[in-house]
Amino acid sequence: MVAPKPPTMRRSPIIPKPSKWDNLEYNREYWDTYAKEWDKKKVGMDNADIVTEAQRVAYFQVLGDEWGNKTDVKKIVEEYIYPFIIQESIVGEIGVGGGRIASMVALHVKELYCFDISAKMLKKARGTLSYYTHVKYILLDQPKFSADLKEKFDFVYSFDVFVHLDLHMMWKYFNEIRHILKVDGKAFLHTTNLKAPDGWKHFASQKHYSVQHHYFISPEIIQILAEHAGLKIIKESNIDNSNFYLNRDYLFILQKTTNITPAIIQGLLNIQFCYANW
Repeated sequence: MVAPKPPTMRRSPIIPKPSKWDNLEYNREYWDTYAKEWDKKKVGMDNADIVTEAQRVAYFQVLGDEWGNKTDVKKIVEEYIYPFIIQESIVGEIGVGGGRIASMVALHVKELYCFDISAKMLKKARGTLSYYTHVKYILLDQPKFSADLKEKFDFVYSFDVFVHLDLHMMWKYFNEIRHILKVDGKAFLHTTNLKAPDGWKHFASQKHYSVQHHYFISPEIIQILAEHAGLKIIKESNIDNSNFYLNRDYLFILQKTTNITPAIIQGLLNIQFCYANW
C-alpha cells in the first residue's frame, strides 16, 4: 500500500511592486505635457460666452483661464482666500499651475510660495508672476514639504488641483498641510463632490478615472481625512447653480487643531511608513 503524499503547501502569490506610473507621476506627466503644448488660440474652454477670436484674445491672460469662468473664480477667491490673508501673511499654493490664482493673491501677502510637481507649469507661473520679487517657486518630487517649512505658513490653498488627485494622494497632502501650517493656521482646498448636480453628472459620464477627468469623492470622505490629519473644517461650500464650481465641487476651509488625538498619531505613523517605502 502506497502512503499518501503530504499535502503541498500553497505559496503566496508574488505581488509585483506598484508601478511608478502612479497618481503622482501620472499628474506630473500630464501637466508637463499640457503646459508644453498649451496654446491660448486653440485650447478648449468651459466658458461658452467666449465665441469669437477677439473675445478669446481679450479674455485670456494666463494658462488656466480656460477652466470655469473668471467671474466665478473671482467670487471664490474673494470668499475663500481674501478673508483669511493679510499683508503680513506667509502663504503657500499647492499646484500653482500657470499662476492663475497666484496672480490674484501675490499682491496681498508678504511671501508667496508656489509649489508644483510640474517643472513646466512652474516655468509658466514664473512668467506670469515675474513682476513680484517676494514669490518663491518650489518643484515637488513627491507630496512632501521640506523640514525647514514646518509651521511656516499662515495660510495654504489649492484650487482646482485636488480634483485630479486620488484619495491616497489627498491623504498625504492633508498630513503635509498640517505639518507646514502655523498653530491655528488655515487652508483652503477644493475637491470633487458626488453630491453636487454637476459633480454627479460629470462622474456618471465617465467610464473610468483619469487625471484630466477628475477623481470623485464626497464631503463625508473629506471630513474623515481632516479628522485623522488633525484639521478641522470651519467653512464649507453650498451648492449654487449660478457658479460653475459651486454646482460641481466641494470647497472648504481647514484649520490646524492643537488637540493631538490617537487618530492623528496613527495617521502620522502611517504616513511616515508610506514615505519610508516610497
